[in-house]
Amino acid sequence: MMKPRHAAGGIVGPATQGSGGTISGPGGSTEGTNLGTGGKVASGGSSATAGANGAGGSGGTTATNHTGGVMGSDGTSATGGTRVTGGASGTSGVSATGGNLHTGGVTATGGVSSAGGKAMSGGATGSGGHGGSGDTSAAGGRTSAGGTSGTGGYCGDGAIGPGEQCDLGADNKNLPAFWVTQAGLNFAAMPLVRTDSSPYFYSYSSSSAHTGFEALGTSRVLLHVDKTTLVLSLIVIHGVDKDSTGLDQPLSHVVMSFSGLPPTTTVGLSDDSDEFLMTSPTTATGFWRFTGNSDGGVLFGLPFPGDWEISIEPSFLDGISVWTWVQSDGSLVNLDLTQPVTIKAYKAASHCRLDCTAPRCGDGLLDGGEICDDGQTSDGQSTCGGDCMSFNL
Repeated sequence: MMKPRHAAGGIVGPATQGSGGTISGPGGSTEGTNLGTGGKVASGGSSATAGANGAGGSGGTTATNHTGGVMGSDGTSATGGTRVTGGASGTSGVSATGGNLHTGGVTATGGVSSAGGKAMSGGATGSGGHGGSGDTSAAGGRTSAGGTSGTGGYCGDGAIGPGEQCDLGADNKNLPAFWVTQAGLNFAAMPLVRTDSSPYFYSYSSSSAHTGFEALGTSRVLLHVDKTTLVLSLIVIHGVDKDSTGLDQPLSHVVMSFSGLPPTTTVGLSDDSDEFLMTSPTTATGFWRFTGNSDGGVLFGLPFPGDWEISIEPSFLDGISVWTWVQSDGSLVNLDLTQPVTIKAYKAASHCRLDCTAPRCGDGLLDGGEICDDGQTSDGQSTCGGDCMSFNL
């Protein structure tokens, strides 16, 4: 005798077929109606026409041409199994060839599946893995919103998966040589590399700088490294030179305070001797009033590689409406005129970046502890030394 099967609707009892036999209805408690004379279903699939459909239609049966099973209006149907809408099997019941199916229940060829639940082909989820958002299945690994898939996990879970060079979980960090932040703005800063010193690059003459980055009504800030001496400088420039451009910089007034300067820092150049001064071993202030030309100066001798954090507090009082950071390729990053800027230097790289790549010399990213990294490791092909600690001159 077939054992009863459990499902969301209840139990399907074994059907007794024959003249005047009965079939138990949904839930295993309500009996279906008796088959009439001739209601017996023969193995040959003969159809009973004199039998009566049970009032429980979900569990009532009308046998018709079925080998090895019974079929009812909204009743049961299977090859080797049963199905009853609202009964022991159906939308919350059982229907399978060797397995079970529920919307919100189970289905499998040897496994289970449910909306928002698990799916398997011989395993708990996936082929040895488990799904991230919504527990969807993943072949061979895990997926999660915001992560990457793969056996062993997603980037940031602390386990190394396919495509990951490393994964330290919460200890993954980006530690570039220089990192700039301002009121939600964050980016890796790249210094301009030149074969001359920062004062020479500033090219002060006729009361103005001549770096090529001067602009009308604009203040610029950048890092400069002398590739021959490896001396690092911080340069600020305000306005433009009328004599060389024909543009007339209006009457302008800028005050900037610099704090957190390394003790080795000096004012390497000031347009006027009394307007840009060290106010302590770790602070400096610029008081710039100018018209018809640019103004600014150079902070000289920052450790590189270094471990320091400089803050610039700006006050643009007149004549300046744009403030930008200059990157090594000449591209510009817009800064907020009203917010301080922090420049952080790192003397060592992290062990694993936020994208699960491992920092190394020759990967083209200027990490903490490196002076130069152009993506090459061969001295003959690179502008950088093979150890990323020097420049090829």
